[in-house]
Amino acid sequence: MEILGLVDVPLYIPLCLAASVLIYIYGTWNYSYFKKRGIPGPEPTCFIGNTGTNFGHDVYVWSKQYGTVFGIFLGRTPTYVITDLEILKEVMVKSFDNFRNRMVFSSPYPLNLGVSFLEDAAWKRVRNTITPTFTGGKLKRMCGAMNECARTLTANFSKAMGKNAGVNVKEYFGAFSMDVICQTAFGIKVDSQTDFNHPFVVHAKTLFRPSKLAMACLALSDAVPVLEPVFNKLGLGIFPRKPVVFFETITGEMMKQRRNDKTHREEGTDFLQLMMDASMEEGKDGSSADGQSVKHSIRHLSTEEIVAQCITFFIAGYETTASTLSFLSYNLAMHPDVQEKAYKEIKEILGNEEPSYDDIGKLKYLDSVISETLRLYPPVYLNDRTVSEPIEIKGLTFSKGQNIFIPAMAIHRNPELYENPDSFKPERFEDQDKTIAFQAFGFGPRACIGMRLALVEIKVALVNVLRTVKFDRLPDTPEVLTFAPNPSVLETDMDIILKVSPRC
Repeated sequence: MEILGLVDVPLYIPLCLAASVLIYIYGTWNYSYFKKRGIPGPEPTCFIGNTGTNFGHDVYVWSKQYGTVFGIFLGRTPTYVITDLEILKEVMVKSFDNFRNRMVFSSPYPLNLGVSFLEDAAWKRVRNTITPTFTGGKLKRMCGAMNECARTLTANFSKAMGKNAGVNVKEYFGAFSMDVICQTAFGIKVDSQTDFNHPFVVHAKTLFRPSKLAMACLALSDAVPVLEPVFNKLGLGIFPRKPVVFFETITGEMMKQRRNDKTHREEGTDFLQLMMDASMEEGKDGSSADGQSVKHSIRHLSTEEIVAQCITFFIAGYETTASTLSFLSYNLAMHPDVQEKAYKEIKEILGNEEPSYDDIGKLKYLDSVISETLRLYPPVYLNDRTVSEPIEIKGLTFSKGQNIFIPAMAIHRNPELYENPDSFKPERFEDQDKTIAFQAFGFGPRACIGMRLALVEIKVALVNVLRTVKFDRLPDTPEVLTFAPNPSVLETDMDIILKVSPRC
């Protein structure tokens, strides 16, 4: 091929150049979306957008730089990041029906039937069905199992007392959280606090630690969305297929056993049994699978849906609770006066009695300590919503299908909302109702359904532990925590190591 009759250039060179230009245009064609609307935001990279290895931290930094409303790109998809509370009231409460769904990403079956992944009518039906399993009466029945696990946790911390090198508190609290979730969700005793090779423990750790290849595939699917279901089919999604299959199989087997075990059905207090009781499968004659008569109801859940809720319950409750307890112990070690005040409240109100659901509700100062920890270190640091129909709020136009990020940490550390936001001050919650400025569990009708259970579990653990041991900082305990890149929960880049001392 000759150019202007002067230079003979192989045909493949201009074809490659043309292809490169077209690929670049395709990878950047939508990047003027926010500029056209006068909305600030960081400069995106071709195909990648603004997704990076430490996305959660980046969003926090950008919130300080670009204000309460700015735009980013997930791959090539324009996404709002909003910390403006007036807009969030519309998104999360007033106009909830238009923002009821969350970002859609491909999840392996049957996990995609979990309440966290469902949309519209399906979400509402499942949410309404499982909500009664988190009532105060049901939580009271779960406290016995929680206390049993907490006693083991306390014994393990007691064995670690005096270790000059300190202990990795996340390992202890993670094992405790695992034991509680296994009993409250599945009604089985795992004792992961001593048996680290139990199949539940092994598969759970795999479930919460996606491989680097999976993380790379997640970033690539942001750039090319059609690849997401392909990666998921290959087991390279955010939730690995193998542990999902394990929990699917074991939950299904337990359901079959319980349908033939009337004693367990009558006495069971775990999440699985409560869902089975609330939604018995109907037979052809309008009776349940075990012969009991049932009423026709839209609250019926299929076996697959019940399995999905159990797995979702496990995912949502394990890592977040363990992380919160780890951050709590760190705050108590860094603020001995707070730790002492919390301990005295426990002794004055509960003495040496086993903490019950009603009793822990009287621990107002401990509740403030927990709230302040969740404000500083929200385990789920990014919430999200998806627009169902076009809508305009405060001059902002939201398109159908557009995603919105709600960065909890950026809201929690906004000096206009919280005085000295980086300081640990439990007293700020003593006489203050939680508003939309507190996003540790989300807000509105789609807030975390397991919030009350998580708080009960955390309080039961702290009451048992603080009556026996106290946490102390070590010489190398950092004054300020820094965080690792994690797409789902807030995680420190270095383990929290503390000294455990006897309570004199």
